[in-house]
Amino acid sequence: MIPTWQLLILSLFYMAVLFFIAWYGDKRAIKGNPLHNRGLVYGLSLAVYCTSWTFYGAVGQAATSGWLFLAIYVGPIVFLALFWPLLERIIRITKEKRLTSIADFIATRYGRDHGLAILVTFVAMLGVIPYIALQLKAVSITYELLTQPLGMPQSIPEFILQDTAFYISVAMAIFVVIFGTRDIDASEQHPGITLAIAFESVVKLVAFVAVGLWAVTALYDTPGDVVRLATKTTPEHPLFSSNFISVSFLLQTLLAGFAILCLPRQFQVSVIENESTDHIQTASWVFPLYLALMMLFVAPLALSGDLFMKDLGFSPDTYLISLPLTLGQEGLAMLAFVGGASAATGMIIVATIAVSTMISNELILPIIFRRQQREGQKPERVNLLVLTVRRLVICLLIFSSYLFYRLAGELESLAAIGLLSFAAIAQFAPALFGGLLWQGANRQGAIAGILGGTLVWFQLLFWPLISEQFGVQDSQQLVPYDFLGFDMDDFSFTAILSLVVNLTLFILFSVMSNSTVRERMLANDFTSVRAIPQRRPKTSFNCTVDDVRVVLERILGADKTDGFFRDYQAFHGLQYDSSTASDDLLHDAEKLLASVVGASSAKLIFSTMLGGEQIQLKDLTLLASEASNAFSMSRDQLQAALENIRQGVSVIDKDLNLVAWNSRYTELFNYPTGFIRVGKSIEEIIAYNAMRGFCGDGEVDAQVQRRMAFLRSSSAHEFERQLPNGVVVSMQGHPMPDGGFVTSFTDITVHRQAERALREANVSLERSVEKRTEELDDLASQLIEANQSKNRFLAATGHDLMQPLNAAKLFASTLQQQNLNDHQQGLLNHLEGSLQSAEDVLSHLVEISKLDSGTMEAKPRPVSLKAMLKPLRDEFSALAQDRNLTLKVRSTDAWVISDSHWLRRIIQNFLANAIRYTESGGILLGCRKRGDHIQIEVWDTGIGIPDDKINDVFREFKRLNQGKQDSKGLGLGLAIVDRMAKQMGHPVEVMSRLGHGTCFRITLPLTAPQEEMPKAAVSSSMQGASFNAIKVFCIDNDAEVLEGMKALLSSWECDIFAVANEDAADKVETKPQIMLADFQLDGDITGLDVMRRVRQKFNDDTIPGILITADPREQVAHKAKQDGFHFLSKPLRPASLRALMRRLIEQ
Repeated sequence: MIPTWQLLILSLFYMAVLFFIAWYGDKRAIKGNPLHNRGLVYGLSLAVYCTSWTFYGAVGQAATSGWLFLAIYVGPIVFLALFWPLLERIIRITKEKRLTSIADFIATRYGRDHGLAILVTFVAMLGVIPYIALQLKAVSITYELLTQPLGMPQSIPEFILQDTAFYISVAMAIFVVIFGTRDIDASEQHPGITLAIAFESVVKLVAFVAVGLWAVTALYDTPGDVVRLATKTTPEHPLFSSNFISVSFLLQTLLAGFAILCLPRQFQVSVIENESTDHIQTASWVFPLYLALMMLFVAPLALSGDLFMKDLGFSPDTYLISLPLTLGQEGLAMLAFVGGASAATGMIIVATIAVSTMISNELILPIIFRRQQREGQKPERVNLLVLTVRRLVICLLIFSSYLFYRLAGELESLAAIGLLSFAAIAQFAPALFGGLLWQGANRQGAIAGILGGTLVWFQLLFWPLISEQFGVQDSQQLVPYDFLGFDMDDFSFTAILSLVVNLTLFILFSVMSNSTVRERMLANDFTSVRAIPQRRPKTSFNCTVDDVRVVLERILGADKTDGFFRDYQAFHGLQYDSSTASDDLLHDAEKLLASVVGASSAKLIFSTMLGGEQIQLKDLTLLASEASNAFSMSRDQLQAALENIRQGVSVIDKDLNLVAWNSRYTELFNYPTGFIRVGKSIEEIIAYNAMRGFCGDGEVDAQVQRRMAFLRSSSAHEFERQLPNGVVVSMQGHPMPDGGFVTSFTDITVHRQAERALREANVSLERSVEKRTEELDDLASQLIEANQSKNRFLAATGHDLMQPLNAAKLFASTLQQQNLNDHQQGLLNHLEGSLQSAEDVLSHLVEISKLDSGTMEAKPRPVSLKAMLKPLRDEFSALAQDRNLTLKVRSTDAWVISDSHWLRRIIQNFLANAIRYTESGGILLGCRKRGDHIQIEVWDTGIGIPDDKINDVFREFKRLNQGKQDSKGLGLGLAIVDRMAKQMGHPVEVMSRLGHGTCFRITLPLTAPQEEMPKAAVSSSMQGASFNAIKVFCIDNDAEVLEGMKALLSSWECDIFAVANEDAADKVETKPQIMLADFQLDGDITGLDVMRRVRQKFNDDTIPGILITADPREQVAHKAKQDGFHFLSKPLRPASLRALMRRLIEQ
């Protein structure tokens, strides 16, 4: 047992969700962005067919009647598979004629007969009220089952206020009144309700499938066990003992197929709520798939219910809930309750809307309007009246169903009530489908068939059920069970009998009685499938020319008829009145008549008056009166239409005489009063305009003849003309099918003036754009030149400054070789530090220049982080120790793809900044793996960076003025880092907390470890050895640099031949063992040229040479290597020069 409050909260929440979905659907539709007009939503809305009978009753029917339950699924599937074009035609007709219900549809097919509409409405009420009662019974039973102790018998409470079904009725009435009666136009869709119904369809499908899957998988070891156990325990179960195909099965399949359209709720969702016939294609597979999923678990649930629930006294209709409830699955039972409630409420909502529309439109509103007309009252506040009536009818219909539920609710089987309603609604099928397929069907046949079939249904099915509830038992056996050798139950025999009576009376009365003119006209619309037009068939009328003349004169009058025959004889020759009318004459006459009274009426008139068919006098009088009124009003309507057109219009007949025009036409051409009149020759009008200069330059006669030739040839024409008064007129002439012309005259003066102004503005704008473009091009060129000049300036400045800096470092390195006292050594250390700072500044400037100009490019390759981080640890540990800081390095064996030199520079900069801006604490260098990337992070406990200046640290020449910091550097380090990282595609991030420290992070792609080449060990003896008596040739045009080189090499005990230019170089007499040269010498001579000349002089291309330069261009280094020389950049590091010289001499 589930607590009542839980179920109430769940029910209220579900109702709130329905209200929200309906409200949201209406809101989206009002905003022009609807959700309901989709094929999937349409297909799901058709599942309103699956009511509580399908949800609960199908399982109960399978448990008691075997495979008979399949009929309610097979019928709709077969109908949609075979007859979806018929559904498409019904939707098309309904939209064209703005029909509101199945009663309106059937009544319209049979001549808009109001009595037939009333009859259909009454039958729909008789069929729907028990069906709504079935839904109330299902929800009430399951609610009581969940909230009462197991085993307690369910019965209808004595007091209404204790009855669950009463509150459901109230909630449904409120919902339908709010969302189903917003507009008086009943042919319009209800987007909110359609969306809610689709949502309910999903809910009930999920609930049913969930219980079915649980039953098959949780109660048995394998799904096949359900059949195996059932055959052993209950071999006599109806699913094992009943025939799969029987008369009852075929009958119920037929009823279910009829129900997919004849049920008022199904007609509402499938026809009225349809937004597009294209949605039928989607529904033709969505709805059958939905039904297939629903019926998949019916048989397993029925077998499982009999195995576990039958001996406990549970009704088979409740197996879907009682099975999980008794086995401890209360959550699943509540889900099944929600699914059943969805099935019931969806049916109640749509059925109530459909039937209430029928009752209000066909029964109540006509009575009210007739009474008002009889009393001479004018209808007032029609909108409020119609909506009020519909709302009252909705409430009355729902509570009538509730009363029926209390009266007949003790009926055991839900399927019995459902079949009762199906049999009633099936009485519409002969009239509905017969009217679509058989043009001879008429009103008398439809009324007789529906009335006869309904009486049989009422007497043999409905009344016995009602009388049984009042205790009246009918002991007479009326149904022969072995009728014609078929074993049929009471329901099957009675349902077949009612349909046979219906169909027989429908055909008999249709054949024996005559249809009215209006019926025949409408029958053609309903039975036409609108195929591709074919060649006109030959007429079957055997009549004379005089007969055709008489018919036309009665409808059109003598003048119009005489004109028609004159025109016809001009093309086809003389037609004698006594001769037989040809097919061409009959078709042309019918076409003329259709232009006045419509195609259907014209066809019907010819069929009755020329084909010998009878026509009622009142109908012929009505048609003749309508045709006469239409003919007499045609000219007034034409003139009124012309006057409401802004353009000037003139109409001429095939004789080229003016027959119609409007006042705008006379205003444009300023015709004198009385000049324009009916019948005036258009040639005279054109000549008058030509004489006034309205037709351009040239002879008047030539202009007139040229325009008349256009008109006589029925050629469409379009041109513009500027009148002498400055007005520009656009003229468009179009020929009419029967001869003549319609010409429109539009004053386009304002448009042409606007075009002229626009062209002038465009010319001015284009000139301005061209001017601005030229200015932008000049500015861009200036910017490019300025940037190139900047790069050249930086390169040249770097080169010129590197020269004296290089000389200073050489002198300092030479001094380092001397024996100095402590004071002198300290001064020398300060000198070397200053020189190093100056070198760093110049190097940064040169690097920025190279990166911006694109001459410096990364060379990515596999790099071992362990090999890179170890020397950095050794280098910066000493620096950190000098500042009383702790440096911790967490290395890794990972390999990455990067430029090793650039990556080292980046991490070196991070560490240098961390040491520089940290006063106390420590620095951490670590690595974190993140998927296929690795992050190298440098953390410090320094002063931190304010949030508003985080992005500024990567800008050029930007240094944060915070805390104590050295004065070295220009603020270019991080700018270089940013450029290098972006060029390599390595993201750089920075995090900082003011006063707590900063973290710089770079992310690198991982790669597989590479095989490392062993490094050759350099002996200390080699490093420390001197270059005693080594012959060295040295050339540099800078005297200071040359002196510095001489001092350095002398300290290494080299034998030096130093020169400043190429002329002195030619005087070298001893073959050098190694050559050192600056690149840029005086004039256009380079150090490479001099070293090549020395090699040529001594005829030895193996003399090693080293090019030493401050030129930052990569092509210089490339040229040196190409010529077989080595390269070192300035400022020169003595240790690098010494190592390279040693390697070259040892070779």
